[in-house]
Amino acid sequence: MKRRKITVIILTAIILAVLYPLIIEPNLIVSTTLIRIKSKKIPLSFNGFKIIQLSDLHFGEFHLSIREDIILNKVREVQPDLIVITGDIVSDPRGLKEAVSFIEKLASVAKVIVILGNWDHSSGYSESLVEKLSLCKNTTVLINTHIVLRRSREEVYVIGVDDPYTHRSDLNKSLKSIPAEAFKILLAHSPQIVGEASGKVDLILSGHTHGGQVVVPLIGPLFVPLPPDYKKYIHGLYYVNGTYLYVSRGIGTSILPIRLLAPPEITIIILERCQDSC
Repeated sequence: MKRRKITVIILTAIILAVLYPLIIEPNLIVSTTLIRIKSKKIPLSFNGFKIIQLSDLHFGEFHLSIREDIILNKVREVQPDLIVITGDIVSDPRGLKEAVSFIEKLASVAKVIVILGNWDHSSGYSESLVEKLSLCKNTTVLINTHIVLRRSREEVYVIGVDDPYTHRSDLNKSLKSIPAEAFKILLAHSPQIVGEASGKVDLILSGHTHGGQVVVPLIGPLFVPLPPDYKKYIHGLYYVNGTYLYVSRGIGTSILPIRLLAPPEITIIILERCQDSC
C-alpha cells in the first residue's frame, strides 16, 4: 500500500510537471502589471491616460482559446484609453484569421495601434497582416512612422518602428517633424532599440524576449534573443539616459509551446503629469 501511494505521488508529480509549462502557465495564468510613468512633459489632459500593452501574441502556435477570453475580459475591466500591440502577432499563416478577429475585438474596447515583429516577417505574411488590419475599424498599423493623439488641443505622439531585431527599423524617419518638447511614446518590438532611442523619446514599449519564456530556478532564462549588449533587458521597467523602457513578457510562445516562470503578461501603463520634480 505504501509503495502504491508513492507511485501515485510520483506519477501525479510527473503529470503536473508536464501540464504546468505546456497547458497551465501559457494559457490559464495571465498576469497583470501596472506601471506609472511620470513626466513634466505629459500634457494635463493626458494625466491619468491608460494604455494597455500586449505583445508577442504568436497566433498560429499551439495554445488554448480560453487565453484570449481571459485577456479580453481583463482588457474590458480596465477600460483603457489606448491599446498597443508591440509585434509578433502571427507565427504561422494559420493564425492570421484568428489574429485579426482578436484585434477587432480589442478595437471595440479602445483604439488599437499595432507594430510588427520579427515573426510577422518570417511568417511571410506581414503584408497580408497589414492589409487586413488596415481594414479594421479603430486600428492603426505603424511602420516607421507616427501618429498624434489629441485631447483638449494637447498632443502626445506615438511612434512605431518596424522590427529592430531584423534591422528594419528607421527611427530618424519615424521621428521626423515631431516637436522636441512633445511627449513621445515609441513602440518597438525589440528592446535593443534603446541603444539608439534613449534620450530621444520619453517611453519605449517593447517585447520580443518573452521574459525568457523558460526560466530555470537558480539558473535564469535558457535563451534571450538579443545582441550581447542588450541581454540585460529581459523583462520589466528600466530607465536609460532619460528614457523609460518597458519590456513585456508578452502573451504567446515561439519554437516550443511552453512557458515556465514567465507567465503571459498584460501591462497597464498610466501616464501621470508631474508639476515639479518627478
